[in-house]
Amino acid sequence: MATVGTHIKRLRKEKNLSIRELAKHVNISHNTLASYERGKVMPSIENGFKIAQFFNVPIEYLVLGEKFIADFNDAKLLELFKKVDCMSKDDRTLIKNFITKVINNREEKDEINKEVQI
Repeated sequence: MATVGTHIKRLRKEKNLSIRELAKHVNISHNTLASYERGKVMPSIENGFKIAQFFNVPIEYLVLGEKFIADFNDAKLLELFKKVDCMSKDDRTLIKNFITKVINNREEKDEINKEVQI
């Protein structure tokens, strides 16, 4: 079974970073990171958040790994949402409002179709 440390190590290797390089980026000692990767110690919430933020993954990814992503049905949509999540607050608000309108429009159309079929 994959552990938090396994997921951290995989993310680090995907970025071709040494433990010392990652330590500098997230301001956590390299010894502490090595302990996480070996499964000797679990990261605190604060350190887990720093690591997740650096790798631009939800903190749940550190616990669930690929299973977290697998729970999302549309990989392209997930990729787009990750990009949106990195945008400014104003841009995110605009996109959320647009998506809400699209969903509401779809629900209205479904409701009208049900009424017409009656």
